[in-house]
This record gives sequence, C-alpha cells and structure tokens, in this order.
Amino acid sequence: MSEKDILNWFGKKRKDMVNTGARSHSIAVLDTVSELRMVIQAASGGKSYDASKCLERLVLSEREADKIEDRLVSEICSGELSVEEREALIRLVRKVDYIANWAKEAALFAQLLVETDSKVLESTWRSVEKMASELVLTVKHLVKTMESLGSGRANTMRCIDEINDQETIVDSLYFQTMKDACLSDMEPKATMLVMEMINAIEMSADTCKSCGDAINILLNTRGA
Repeated sequence: MSEKDILNWFGKKRKDMVNTGARSHSIAVLDTVSELRMVIQAASGGKSYDASKCLERLVLSEREADKIEDRLVSEICSGELSVEEREALIRLVRKVDYIANWAKEAALFAQLLVETDSKVLESTWRSVEKMASELVLTVKHLVKTMESLGSGRANTMRCIDEINDQETIVDSLYFQTMKDACLSDMEPKATMLVMEMINAIEMSADTCKSCGDAINILLNTRGA
C-alpha cells in the first residue's frame, strides 16, 4: 500500500469514526427528548414524584449528550479533515446538542407547573403532550438522517425532507396551543409557564430543521 493509499485509508477511517460519534450523539439527544415527553405526561397527571424522576433521567441524558459532544468536537479537530468539513461538522454537532438543551428547558417549565400547583386545562396538557410526541418523531428522523450519511446523497436528502415535514407539524401544533392558552381562562402564572414550555419545545423542533440544513451543507462540503 502506497503512502497516499495509507493516508486515504486513515482519512476514511477518521470520517467513519466521526460519523459513528455523530450518530451516538443524536441518539443521546433522542433519549433526552423522550424523557421530556415522559416528564410532560407525568406533569399533566399531577404526578409530581414521577415528573421529578423523569426530569432526573432527562438531565442525565442531556449531560451524556454534552460529554459525547465534547469528545466528538475533539475528534473532529484532531482529525485529517479539511477546514471546510471540520467547520461544517462542528456546526452540526453544536446544533444537535441545542436540541437537548431546549428539551431540558421545556422539562423544567413542566416541573415548575407542578411545583407551583398551576392549574392547566386538560385540553392544553393534551396539546402539549402531542407536541412532545411529535418532537420525539422529529428527532427520530434526525437520527435516521445521521445514519444515512455515507449511503448516498439522495437517501440523505429524503431523510432531511422528513425532518422538515415533521417540524412543520410541531410548528402548527405550537401556534394552535399558544392560541388556545392565550384565549383560555387559565391564571396568568399558568399561561406564562405553558407559553415558555411550548416555546422551548418548538425551538427544539426548529433546531432539528436547522440540523437538516447543516447536514445539507456538510454534503456539499464533502462533494457527496
């Protein structure tokens, strides 16, 4: 094997390692978002203890995502990657991690609703639960997209389209839930906390869409 072949082999191995790390990172973020859904389900039922336990697991998942992010960025920076690809990958990793950050913020507001004994309409809770469930599906599409890297541009682009379609669903639910909450007779404290919670969920979904855009940029950088 020539020196050039060896360098190409190590370069491909490094990219494969980065791709594997990116998938692991997205899965940790999915775990975080899944726990958010469970926090909201417990909170909507007034189950303070269950909500607290779900929140604890969510925080652990979010911390794990942070750890993977740090290792992945270090791997990217020390790898034999082009400057353009390195920047695109780091931008993608940062965006993926923001999804978990927003999910944690939404969970904290859900916990606050329980701790402050805020009275939220059952219909509003159902809408928020629906938003959280659709967010989980959005992140699942993101994981699928990460797994598609290297399988061909057309396949990855189809996965990105699925992220965008799912984000549109969350966005529609957000506006409807916001409208219903503002027009309801809930106390101001409850309305404010609900608004903050659904805004964080919507931002998490919107960040998924931004990740899809970042993956598209990465494909262009790689010339895939």
